[in-house]
Amino acid sequence: MKFLSLFFLFIVQAVATVTPPAAILKTDGLISDMVVREGKIYASTDTGVVNVFDLSSRRKLSSISLPSVHSSSGKIFVPKIYSVDHFAGSTVMVSESGESFRNVYLWRENRLVKVIGNASGLLIKKVRFVDANHLLFGLSGDAVVLMDVKTRKRLYEVQAGGGVFGDMALSPNRSLVAVGDESGEIVQIEARSGKVLKTLSGINLDAINRLAYQNNTIISGGHDRRVGVYKAHGSYFIETNFFVYAVGLSPSSSIGVYTDGDENELQVFELETQNKIGRLKGGESLYDTLIFLDEHTLIGSGEENKIYYWRIP
Repeated sequence: MKFLSLFFLFIVQAVATVTPPAAILKTDGLISDMVVREGKIYASTDTGVVNVFDLSSRRKLSSISLPSVHSSSGKIFVPKIYSVDHFAGSTVMVSESGESFRNVYLWRENRLVKVIGNASGLLIKKVRFVDANHLLFGLSGDAVVLMDVKTRKRLYEVQAGGGVFGDMALSPNRSLVAVGDESGEIVQIEARSGKVLKTLSGINLDAINRLAYQNNTIISGGHDRRVGVYKAHGSYFIETNFFVYAVGLSPSSSIGVYTDGDENELQVFELETQNKIGRLKGGESLYDTLIFLDEHTLIGSGEENKIYYWRIP
């Protein structure tokens, strides 16, 4: 009997084990967005700086700094960078303009160029490259805009939904974009044409905070305390006890992760079986970005100056 009690205690402790970060990187400010491109991490901050780290060595390689801006009251300050992306040697950043709308800067060939200013009237929440010469913007009003970098012209503006923008995620080949909003619906759009393909609904019932898109699979995290799993066959949701602020999906789309609870912990699960296979800990604030580097390595960040690495067994 004593042996059985010890055995069950061991099982409970094993299940309850929370894996701490394997490494922590520090940035020059509170992180607002983060992407992994071409073997590097690009982390934008609230201090007008994008820090670039090498994935293998985890060393800080360089930084891109934006110029100060002037507010309408005459105050001079460093702008918060809201979103960042990198493609084929170019880095794009969406930042404060000092007025009502946003600036967009492009860093290319060691030269910083402003491609959009406050006069454009665009309240941009997120930016992603479709290819080297086309930028996709997610606007606060739930519209998606494609811009030609060379001509600075908007090629289309498509209304994804009727609510407030939540998040957007491109498919790995950048041909499709999924847009989630406060309605809980996800709209799939052809990135280059702006053609609306389908609307995914019935799983998330409230505002979507984050999306991840891999291998024809989308997962979402929402204010309804649900993690949505959208697959060609067998879509479902997972109930949680707290708002889901971030989700991540492995390259093969076999493993997912989501924020779970108010203790800054992450739950790892198998998409096929829905089995919970690990729990991760670390961080002083809620995560809002989770990225799998491979099937067993995850990085994450929240509104603090740290990037966390985990190794998933």
